[in-house]
Amino acid sequence: MKAHKHKPDQTPEEIVLAGWNMVANTAPFNMTGHPALSVPCGRADGLPVGMMLVGRHFSDATLLAVAERLESSLG
Repeated sequence: MKAHKHKPDQTPEEIVLAGWNMVANTAPFNMTGHPALSVPCGRADGLPVGMMLVGRHFSDATLLAVAERLESSLG
């Protein structure tokens, strides 16, 4: 998912509504308790893109190690 473009004139309500667009990416893991994180993986249209990584239950350390390796290999 690309980052949202910064719009300095946005109201607090518009900022919150824009944030709700990302809930579909995170809510399943919040509900199931799976460890999940986002790693920067590139750019699209000049904006950063994150890749969501999800692990098995209680595999937090493995997930963090994978994320670290991926992030270092992507530069």
